[in-house]
Amino acid sequence: MEFEKSVIQLIKDRRSVRNYSSDGIMPDTEGKIKQILDRHTTGAMGNSVTFYLVNRKLARDEQGVKLGTYGFIKGAQHFVAGEVGKGPYAEEDYGYLLEKIILHFAELELGTCWLGGTFKRSDFADIIKPSRGAVIPAITPVGHPASSMSNREQLIRRGAKSDQRKPWKELFFDEDFSKSLTGEAAEESSLPLEMVRLAPSASNKQPWRVVRKEHVFHFFLSKTPGYGSAFKGIDLQRIDMGIAMAHFELSCVETGLDGDWKFADHGIRLPQGLQYIVSWVHKRK
Repeated sequence: MEFEKSVIQLIKDRRSVRNYSSDGIMPDTEGKIKQILDRHTTGAMGNSVTFYLVNRKLARDEQGVKLGTYGFIKGAQHFVAGEVGKGPYAEEDYGYLLEKIILHFAELELGTCWLGGTFKRSDFADIIKPSRGAVIPAITPVGHPASSMSNREQLIRRGAKSDQRKPWKELFFDEDFSKSLTGEAAEESSLPLEMVRLAPSASNKQPWRVVRKEHVFHFFLSKTPGYGSAFKGIDLQRIDMGIAMAHFELSCVETGLDGDWKFADHGIRLPQGLQYIVSWVHKRK
């Protein structure tokens, strides 16, 4: 197993942390973080991603880069940032890998918070110096959560509706998009689908839609019109799809539902605005 603890419980328990202990993290924990980053370099679609642990103090003292308090992040002394080459499914793979990393951090009782549109990419580019043509789609602070959420953090969380998720009938479908899939009908796959429903997403838009067709689960992207146009060259909702993929795969593995990601001829008539991404094919026993 990739995790020592239940990944399903980690998904349920994890929350976005915006207020961190200013003490930072100890060197032995830094070593564990770097080991996790080094193990997550190839996404489900085959893209290569390189992740870096960025020390805020060293960035200031050695490189003259002052990292800000992106999106009201307070007290964080470390960030994880990565680079990926532009290409098909690069953002999905980035989201898929970074969410797995974030769940490993949760296992270490470290706080994180997805940042896709509220950080200065040029600051991190000055530090990690990405390869020519590569992009930094998103980052996360990493550290020990402060002893309590600040009033500001609670307001941000309520404003983002972080505790609210769409109902099953809007996200999961049976055979095609004309019939919603219920938890009872999903049977052993209901728990992995619920973990998809709980996945974090930019502005809590939850752009994933899943159709079960026999032993295959087809994943589609429901784009929010005009969303993310301010982030040139970065599609935040494709990152969200990668996060959903990570939740589904890890939960399937934990519950014994082995399978693989494949591109499939789904044969489903798509409502306007939906785009096919990939399919999870259960291995038949």
